[in-house]
Amino acid sequence: MEEESDAIAVAELAQRQIDAGQHDPLALKKTLQQIARSSQNAAHMVNQLLAMARAENREQLARQQRVNLARLATETVRDFVPRALEKRIDIGYEGPDEAAAPADSQGPIVLGHPLLLRELIRNLVDNALQYTPVGGLVTVRVLDDPFGQVVVLQVEDSGPGIAPAEREKVFQPFYRSLGSQVDGSGLGLAIVREIAQQHGAEITLTDAGDRQRAPHGDEAAAGAAGPGARFSLRFAATVVAAETPAEVTAGADTPALPSFPTESR
Repeated sequence: MEEESDAIAVAELAQRQIDAGQHDPLALKKTLQQIARSSQNAAHMVNQLLAMARAENREQLARQQRVNLARLATETVRDFVPRALEKRIDIGYEGPDEAAAPADSQGPIVLGHPLLLRELIRNLVDNALQYTPVGGLVTVRVLDDPFGQVVVLQVEDSGPGIAPAEREKVFQPFYRSLGSQVDGSGLGLAIVREIAQQHGAEITLTDAGDRQRAPHGDEAAAGAAGPGARFSLRFAATVVAAETPAEVTAGADTPALPSFPTESR
């Protein structure tokens, strides 16, 4: 694996510097940081390959459950708040308030595998955070069809956007957009599409368009960041009888899959 080879090479360089009596603390710190980054990239690649294997395992869908998509979305947003704060990105959720919904409410329920659906949302949010500049905006949105036919999941950002000519290509494994300065495996969006297809969901990619929240109160920053990208997924809604709310999988007691940055574009 290329990242693993890089880490070994940098470690050997550090060892040679120490053997030669070069004990510059700043240089050694920089070398150790390179080793850490290379190791993280290698671990990230392994994680993404495992996630792809899980997504391609059709036996997983034999254990489908009713999943509250709004709850999965809000949990994912909470998981990414510390990282968003570190980058000064305004991350938020828009949609049904699952926590405030009555116990007999059907809510935005879909039929699927909770672990895979959680992985799908994490990859989309992680990808958005990677490409959104400091002071930008990331929004996770769940739209519940009033007629109960579909549930729409959207993840949008205020980053540079994706050119129309590349919008199909970014879902290909290992594809990276030209000029991208973000390190990554190029597997994140391929995993998203695989999981979406396994759940019979339609996925579209467009510009983000008008953004309703200005990041950190700066409306100018929201407009200047770029056209942004909006990933929309349409799932078939599942009707849940009012007398069986306990059968709905919340996702909260399901262990989250380990995740590393999924920079895909």
